[in-house]
Amino acid sequence: MVLSLICLFAFLGNKGVRCQVRGFLNAATDVHWDEIDFQVEGICICPRPPPVFFETGTIVSYWEPFLLEDTVSVAHYSAMQGKPMGSSAIDELGGKNKSSDAVEIANESTFAQGHAYLIPMMEGICKRTDYGMWWSEFDPMWQNDELSMLIHPEAALFANKEMQMACMLDATAVNLGHTLDFMPWCVGSGGSTYPMTGHVDNDNIVQANSTVAARLIYKLCRLGMICDPANNLCGCDQTPVWIKSHYKLHTARPANRSPAYPVGKSAKFYDTGLNPPYRGEQGSNDEFLWVVYRKQRCCTCCQ
Repeated sequence: MVLSLICLFAFLGNKGVRCQVRGFLNAATDVHWDEIDFQVEGICICPRPPPVFFETGTIVSYWEPFLLEDTVSVAHYSAMQGKPMGSSAIDELGGKNKSSDAVEIANESTFAQGHAYLIPMMEGICKRTDYGMWWSEFDPMWQNDELSMLIHPEAALFANKEMQMACMLDATAVNLGHTLDFMPWCVGSGGSTYPMTGHVDNDNIVQANSTVAARLIYKLCRLGMICDPANNLCGCDQTPVWIKSHYKLHTARPANRSPAYPVGKSAKFYDTGLNPPYRGEQGSNDEFLWVVYRKQRCCTCCQ
């Protein structure tokens, strides 16, 4: 975490690259606080070491805005801060969008860099310790589909037509309001969660970036950078295989959209005005900022 903060401050001080600049994230207006849905569910008991043995408390649940994600076409550009945070020595780190024509339909693809900011926005209710920052430009596995297999070798099990066709069921279900957690290799209308890279076989900019944002959530779970507090009232579980229904998200740049939607929701429900020719309502086109919420359930005794 210390190294992450050092990197963050270093980026904040870099002013050597020019890019379209918009305002810094405004937590008061860019986060949809009406998504929290705070509830008190009852009484809970958590084990404790002797001589206490156990403590009692109150179960509270809510949706916590805990993560901000950039998915961007310009390397080192931060949509969250509205400005570039560095520069790339090689052009390959930049994102790209390759549309097909009638002859080259197999080459529809999008690539985006991703940045994750694990920041405290609801401290003092349920305890959390997963803070820090992740920057895809410094992760070779994000740039290379084959290299990414080092952290998800199970992807080979799903690299066949039958398993990918099954994702159509996941897409149908999530668009009807039902997230299928038993299909972690699918990301609804976005297709496959593998590889956990910025390469997506889709040239629809909004849908592809939504898929990249979802893959980044999964990757942070796999790396142990985030935990899932919804299954353990007395702690926070590591989930290297993610539970999709515990997360939802919405765009804050290039325009703010409401409400937050489940992972894998079709972009057709919210993409109006999110890919303008030059600039959106609140930022550059092709440079997305996502506010991610996760389900929190905890016993107040043990926080």
